[in-house]
Amino acid sequence: MRGRKILLILALLVAIKTLLGLLFFLGAQARESSSPQATSTPCPPELFEALRIERIQLETRRKEILLREKRLKLLETQVERRLAALLELEDSLQKKLDRLETIENERFRLLVKAYGEMRPSKAARLLVSMEPEMAVKILSAMKSDQVARILAAMPPDKAAPLAEALSGLPPKKF
Repeated sequence: MRGRKILLILALLVAIKTLLGLLFFLGAQARESSSPQATSTPCPPELFEALRIERIQLETRRKEILLREKRLKLLETQVERRLAALLELEDSLQKKLDRLETIENERFRLLVKAYGEMRPSKAARLLVSMEPEMAVKILSAMKSDQVARILAAMPPDKAAPLAEALSGLPPKKF
C-alpha cells in the first residue's frame, strides 16, 4: 500500500513538472511573440483548455491522495494504540499467570510437607484413596526415607504400582 502511494506521488510530481515545463515554454514563446522580431503562431485555445482540465484533475487527485494519507495516518495511530494496549494486556496476563503458578507451587509444596509430617500409616491411607497420578506427584516431591516409610505402610498391591511409577519406568494401568 505504501509503495502504491509513493508511485502515485511520483506520477503526480512528474505530471506537475511536465506541466510547469510546458507552461514555461509557452510563457517564453509568448514573450518572443510579443517582441517585434518574433514570427511564431500563438498557442491554440484547445491546448490551454486541455492544460486547464489536466491541472484541475491533478489538483483533485492531489487532494484525494492527501485525504487518503490522513486516513492512513489515523488508522496507523489506532493500530499502534491497540497494539500497545494488547501488549500491556499480555504483560498483565503473564504476571497473573506467573503469580498463579507461584501460588500453585507453594500450595503443592505445603501439601507435600503436610504428607511428610503425617504418620506414615495415615499418609498411606490418604495416598491410596486419591488419584494415582497425584499420589505419584506428591511422593516424587518427598524425601526418599519418607517415601519408603509411606510405601511400607501401604498394602503391597497399592504400593507396587506407585513404586513402579516413581521409578520412571513405563507406567502400568492403575
